[in-house]
Amino acid sequence: MFIYLRRRLRNSALLLLMASVLCFGLVVAAPGNVAQLIAELRFPGASKAMVDQVAQELGLNDPVPVRYWHWLQGVAQGDFGIAYITGEDVGKAIKARVPTTMKLILGGSIVTILLSAAMGLIGAAWPGRFPDHIVRVMALLGASTPVFFGGAVLILLFAVNLRWLPSFGDSSILSWVLPSIAMAAPSAAVLSRVLRIGISEAMTRPYALTARAKGFSVLHIMLRDALPNAVPAYVSALGNMIGSMTIGAIIVEPLFALHGIGELFVAGVRTRDFMVMQACLLAFVLYVSLVNLVADLLMIAADPKLRRQVA
Repeated sequence: MFIYLRRRLRNSALLLLMASVLCFGLVVAAPGNVAQLIAELRFPGASKAMVDQVAQELGLNDPVPVRYWHWLQGVAQGDFGIAYITGEDVGKAIKARVPTTMKLILGGSIVTILLSAAMGLIGAAWPGRFPDHIVRVMALLGASTPVFFGGAVLILLFAVNLRWLPSFGDSSILSWVLPSIAMAAPSAAVLSRVLRIGISEAMTRPYALTARAKGFSVLHIMLRDALPNAVPAYVSALGNMIGSMTIGAIIVEPLFALHGIGELFVAGVRTRDFMVMQACLLAFVLYVSLVNLVADLLMIAADPKLRRQVA
């Protein structure tokens, strides 16, 4: 187990290094002159001399490998640089916004697990019947509805028309209900089908048929025998869905006026602030790597076959 964990950590470190190269390359390759943009923001109608001065101050005239090396050295020490536009320390800005994004992802994960488990169990308990058809329709709608559209519908229905829940900010726990549901809906729809198919396949195995012949109820067999066999595939898919919630955060946070890393990334893209964009992208990759590592360890703990292979 220790050898497997060490190998996974090594692979994660290599992945982060390659991701840093990719993040830096994508941002540097973006079209436009960032020095001119910053100079015009600082000094409206800036001259060419002012643009050259800004480029010199920010090190934009250095070769790309040199710029990457300096940036990587700073990142290794926790220094993500200074935002080009606002002059704010990027590392401190991300650190201040991490709790908001983590709360949003945690709320979305909890809602995802509860919804997907309920929908999957209902569909597996009544296969081909009316509850199963209802769950399938809900899963289809959830998987095919864009996050921004679903969030807008939730705001219009529960905040504007019914006035049950707030539509923006994080003043209370009720403020997280709508953003969490908007984040969770697509993931819960997909995971419910994964769980439903896994349980349905397990219910056709000989051990389930034998238990049924012994007189055990369908619910008893489904929870005791079929569900544990469907958990590894469910955990694997859940890890991917929770990892991809960073994409949802980029959409949900501006929609609900939450000041998290996703909203900071959108602001960096809007103003072409390369330092902010690089740091946010690297933070997203780090988060996805950690989530996948935890998901792999949970799969090993849930699946005896994987435990034997690792051993």
